[in-house]
Amino acid sequence: MTRRITTQELHKEIEQIKNNHLAHMAEDIDELKDAVKDNREFFQGRLDRLDNRIFWILGMVLSTLVTLVATIISSNM
Repeated sequence: MTRRITTQELHKEIEQIKNNHLAHMAEDIDELKDAVKDNREFFQGRLDRLDNRIFWILGMVLSTLVTLVATIISSNM
């Protein structure tokens, strides 16, 4: 014979779930959000530095190319 659950027992279990499990899940989500934010800031800084390096290299390559073209043009004249 199965035991019938009363509404009071059901209410007690629902309150326990809300207070324990859902509260812990909310805390875990908040910790996860903070960790993701920290990682995002870290990687954003790394990407910014990488962008700066790429632009410096591109600038040096273009200035070298312009210098070479100017040298070739001036030596042919």
